[in-house]
Amino acid sequence: HRLQMFASQDRAITEGEAQTLNDWSTYVLRYLDAFHDRRICEALIEYHSHESWPIPLPADDHSEMLERLLMPNLDVEDEGKEPRQRQAHTQDVSLQLPDDVDPELLEGLLQELPVATAEFSTAVQKLVDGGSLQDVEVLQRVAHTLKGAGNTVGVKGIANLTHHLEDILDAFTKEHKLPTNTLAHTLVKVSDCLEAMSEAVMGLGEPPADAVEILQEVLDWANHIDLDGLPGEDAEINADEGSGSAVIPITGSGTEATQPVPAVTQMVRVPTALLDDLLRLAGESIIHTGQLHERVRLSKRQIRSMRAQFVLLQQLGHELEQLIDLYDVSVPRQRIVGSDFDPLEFDQYNELHTCSRQLVEAATDSRQMSAVLGDNLTVLDDMLIEQGRLNRESQESVLRTRMVAVKTFVPKLQRAVRQACRLTGKDVQLHVIGAETLMDSDVLAELADPLMHLLRNAVDHGIELPERRARQNKNSTGNIELQFRREGNSIVVRCEDDGGGLDLENIRRVAEDRCLIDSGQSLSASELSRLILQPNFSTRDEATQISGRGIGLDAVYATVLDLGGSLSVRSRDQAGCTVELRLPVTLISVHVLLIRVVQDVYAISDRGIIQILHSGAGGKQKAGKASTLCIDDEIYSVSDLESILHVVGDRRATDRDNRPALLVEGENGATAVFVQEIIGSRDVVVKTLGHFIPKIRGITGTTILGDGSVAPVLDLPDMLRAQQRHAQKPELTGKIAASACHPGSLPTAIVVDDSLTARRAMQRLIQDHGYDVRTACDGLEAIEIISKKRPDVILADLEMPRMNGLELTAHVRARYDSKELPIIMITSRSTEKHRQQAYKTGVDVYLIKPFNEEQLIGHIEEILGYVSQ
Repeated sequence: HRLQMFASQDRAITEGEAQTLNDWSTYVLRYLDAFHDRRICEALIEYHSHESWPIPLPADDHSEMLERLLMPNLDVEDEGKEPRQRQAHTQDVSLQLPDDVDPELLEGLLQELPVATAEFSTAVQKLVDGGSLQDVEVLQRVAHTLKGAGNTVGVKGIANLTHHLEDILDAFTKEHKLPTNTLAHTLVKVSDCLEAMSEAVMGLGEPPADAVEILQEVLDWANHIDLDGLPGEDAEINADEGSGSAVIPITGSGTEATQPVPAVTQMVRVPTALLDDLLRLAGESIIHTGQLHERVRLSKRQIRSMRAQFVLLQQLGHELEQLIDLYDVSVPRQRIVGSDFDPLEFDQYNELHTCSRQLVEAATDSRQMSAVLGDNLTVLDDMLIEQGRLNRESQESVLRTRMVAVKTFVPKLQRAVRQACRLTGKDVQLHVIGAETLMDSDVLAELADPLMHLLRNAVDHGIELPERRARQNKNSTGNIELQFRREGNSIVVRCEDDGGGLDLENIRRVAEDRCLIDSGQSLSASELSRLILQPNFSTRDEATQISGRGIGLDAVYATVLDLGGSLSVRSRDQAGCTVELRLPVTLISVHVLLIRVVQDVYAISDRGIIQILHSGAGGKQKAGKASTLCIDDEIYSVSDLESILHVVGDRRATDRDNRPALLVEGENGATAVFVQEIIGSRDVVVKTLGHFIPKIRGITGTTILGDGSVAPVLDLPDMLRAQQRHAQKPELTGKIAASACHPGSLPTAIVVDDSLTARRAMQRLIQDHGYDVRTACDGLEAIEIISKKRPDVILADLEMPRMNGLELTAHVRARYDSKELPIIMITSRSTEKHRQQAYKTGVDVYLIKPFNEEQLIGHIEEILGYVSQ
């Protein structure tokens, strides 16, 4: 307090005052070492009475101060300590940022929160799995860090929760004891709450709904320890039991239980934009190195041609010499004037001889120079190869800065499983294998929601209730194994549970009810399993907080496809289900095959390519109009790259015998895709198509080849997927044939909706994808537009004035000239009754608002039979 007196005065400190401040610590330390020494106490009082202080200690206070210094109250800490809070309130868990928050402090908090909460969750998991005192110390340290960060920025919820939690952990640390099992479960809930709070502060989620209950539970533990000390092993605190602690799973990471603490590595903060620029520059360097390599290759080819010409020139020179010699023989020679030599005794050379000799020597010198130049080009080619290797290593090093270990994401997955267990009343163990696998941070971020979808589905749909598992002689605790591993340029993610597997009969029933398959249609188990990936597909009659809304696996599948990956489902009756994802390691560069189609060059990503078949491989067979290829007793369907790309080329069946093929993995098995010519293979940097070009199905981007030309990078599995979907819907052929779309004109769509905002938004969306769009406010206006110009597709709302969507559909289907017109209904009515009535009336696709834009465009392209090119 006395030191603050100097700060309160708006003036410079004098030399005497500065000396007084410097002596302060000396007097205080002497007193603390011997506070019962009267002389030291009097010296301290005299020091504070010095006139250099802004307000010296009054003489009247000397005796009282001396008495208090000689007899200090050593319990002053307990005296001044406020009693601990007993009741948690909503304002105690508030995550509201103060109005005057410091931007720099907030930025530091946003960077620190996800790392600290993940470290806290990891330590809690180790503790639950049978950890050590070191884990308790880690928890205490992280809680202290989060408390300080929360108080500094002003986030009360995080600061209050970690403040009381730190006191609990501090008590166990001082006594060198581990928390009891009951407290360990409380710590699990606290870790989930802290992660949810962290995501809410970062704007990635909602604040946890049970934050007050969890804080109350922590307060109960802290107050119990304050009054009665550490609890016994089986002690339970009278806390709120409504959070489902009885079913909180004790999950394991599946990785090594104890590992030595790694050495601290110096870290630097680098903006993401800078890393993107470095990757862009590394990619450009690889492109330019490839172009230089291509130029050297062309130069070496020209050198070989020049050498052939020099050899020819040298031969012509020798022939010329021979002709000159023959000419000299045939022409009588004259005696050399002034010489005793006969012409046969002494050769004579004229200017023609000199020119022929110079010609031969020039050809020989040029040939030697071309050889030296060729050697230099060979050395330059080797240097470019080495430069290319260094460029790739540089790019991989920059890519590693964006690579993160899967273990940083594991706590979030464990939290998703725990939440699902609380809601379903099931016990589940999550085992994560390969948590050290590195993945591109962008890929891992995009994969977060799909993986949590898979885990929630595994808990809700796959794992049975404990009593049912007991009847099936299974362990009452279910198991989910999530495995990550690297295979070449792909990351394989496998989610496997030991539940009941897929109910294939129920899937068939739902698919038949929704007219996805014909009644009694013969489908394999694999084909039935893939039906769960259809949009809005659900086998649940009622929606729950976890599933039953028809939204889940189709979203997972769409995300995996957007990432350039693939998804497969395998089910074992009463033994579990396995979902396998294959994703690229990074989205920056890919390995491609360069294929020539007619006169153009295409780069085909190696994703999904099982094998390259050389010309003449396998045996061709005819099965009706379709052709098949037999390789090693396996039958594969056959296709041409020209037909997939809709390029006119030589597609004669007899020509296939002399063409190579690519064995490509598809949804319904592998397909042999015949190509015209394979030029080569290389690693290329993929460039996006930009913001002004909509996403084109089957094209992941473009790349710049060595000669400077631009080639599209094709994704054959995606193209085959679109082709197979069209082949599976022959009923659309009539609609496509009846379409009024003429070559060279834009396809026409009619948007029918009574909401002006909805009409304009959908009109803009569909126009941006290359359609001519007309709008109508209800069914009657739409009929008037159809009578003037027949559209290619109708997008209609269900509920509209004058004529609703069902009446419009019935009218269109009743007319001969429009009965095959595709109709997509977009409505907010999500009940099965409305859906079935729409399909019965004649609607082709039924979408629920709010809808996915990419999904809508995909339905339009699919229903019209268009494949983007």
